Amino acid sequence: MKKKFVLSLMLACAVPFGVFAPAGGGTSSVEAASAKQWLQISSRTTYYGEVANGKPHGRGTIKWGEDKQYSGTFVNGKRSGSGKYINTYTDASTGREHTVVYNGTWSGDAMNGSGTRTEKVAEPGGMIFSSGIQVGSFKANALNRGYEVVHAMADPDYSFSYRGADYRLDVLGSNMSLVQDWKTGTLFDVQYRKGSVRKSYSLFQGQTAAEEKARLASLRYLQSKTNEVTPILWQFKALSNRLTLK
Repeated sequence: MKKKFVLSLMLACAVPFGVFAPAGGGTSSVEAASAKQWLQISSRTTYYGEVANGKPHGRGTIKWGEDKQYSGTFVNGKRSGSGKYINTYTDASTGREHTVVYNGTWSGDAMNGSGTRTEKVAEPGGMIFSSGIQVGSFKANALNRGYEVVHAMADPDYSFSYRGADYRLDVLGSNMSLVQDWKTGTLFDVQYRKGSVRKSYSLFQGQTAAEEKARLASLRYLQSKTNEVTPILWQFKALSNRLTLK
């Protein structure tokens, strides 16, 4: 039996800035920030933008060395409002290079609110191993509600996930004909949760008669939900079209 490869995005969490010049009195509004200034926050961390009370406040750009930066709005030294974060790093355990880009809403120095996060992972030789996208609402640097799609050099080559309010749908398979594959029960793997209802099926037959009976019962139930899941499957397809392994 072929092994199922569950694909996942590895979230590279942004780090807090650390200590700035001592703060004094004054307003905390972004509009009240001073003209643009340079700040040397540490030996590798610099900031250029609007400043208030010795801290980033307003619009600006902070850089942690050459491979990580954030450009957007700040409040009292913390990323708050809207901004774009880029981080390129190498995973020591695999040697693969990850490039993470998040563009969206921030609060309290973390990804909080609506946004889009992408991640490309390259092999040491430069060949792209995987490309992923998350779109929706983020909380504490992680996708809370919305869509996640990953395209990778794996079997199957696509992983799809939707998170809603007490709702979860995870699919492994191809992006060629998601709705038709749902109807015919030919997706590689499906995990469905809505409230207290939990159903799943695999493309492979059960090893016992009882397991196969349960698999077919789940399949029939999920096929009855085709109209419910079709809009989600369409969005999976649309997001997958934005991913390449180039």
